[in-house]
Amino acid sequence: MAPLDPEADAEALHAVYGDPEVMAWWTRPATASVAGTRRLLAEESERRGAALWTVRAGNGTVVGVAGLLGAVEIPGLTWILARHAWGQGFATEAAAAVVEHAFAHDGLERVEAWVEADNARSLAVCRRLGMVRRGMLAQHYAHREGPHEVVVWGLANPRKEQNPPPVLHVEPMLPVADVAATLEVLRSVLSARVAFSVGDPVEVAGLVLGPWSVGPSIRIVTAPRSQSAPVTLALDVGTGLDDLYRRAADSGVGRVEPPIEQPWGVREFVFQLPEGHRLVFGAPA
Repeated sequence: MAPLDPEADAEALHAVYGDPEVMAWWTRPATASVAGTRRLLAEESERRGAALWTVRAGNGTVVGVAGLLGAVEIPGLTWILARHAWGQGFATEAAAAVVEHAFAHDGLERVEAWVEADNARSLAVCRRLGMVRRGMLAQHYAHREGPHEVVVWGLANPRKEQNPPPVLHVEPMLPVADVAATLEVLRSVLSARVAFSVGDPVEVAGLVLGPWSVGPSIRIVTAPRSQSAPVTLALDVGTGLDDLYRRAADSGVGRVEPPIEQPWGVREFVFQLPEGHRLVFGAPA
């Protein structure tokens, strides 16, 4: 690898950034010209904290870029390759070199990579690097038809002492008059799994909103209506907003407000439970 030179490397890298199939995974559409690629590379290079290198084949040909993104709070690992260079180990080798530089030379405590959930090749690179899956979020890039899911991977510097995170999970509590009834409605609408329930009738229960043993969850507890002050929960649901809206509307429970697009670029709908609790479901517009 060699440090990226936007002026000198733009022509070779236009085969990467000008390819719609390659850029289908990227945050912006393919560039239309070498000049457009040059501007893009210059913009990426000039971001605060950016460190980018060209990836080269054995004969010295430039086949991609790898490095650390700039203007991000947590150093972001990035790589992109020309189609003809896929499947040859370039991405893993280049990303590993960037990680080693970040940890050994720059002394960074951690790096992370955001990879689309359907991008099997890049997900495999993260696994080969020993990265740990830390969470998921929803993104919607302007050149894409709709939102998609992104997996956030993290890797800590083994040369530095790591303190465990002070909080592993946040679980909101909903006080309701009828736990069993609320549990059934939310389980149906959210396609959720009941983690536990206690009492007969049920006094407290846990609802897990993801497919794994740990993840987003809600605890539902018994409380008289007079003590059930309404709360609002905001749920980022990624790509399934319309299906969720239909299920909430079909439940016949509470009040459901149709989806609207908010000024901050999110589509939201509100599902209000009988106690007045508001579940605000949102996805990138």
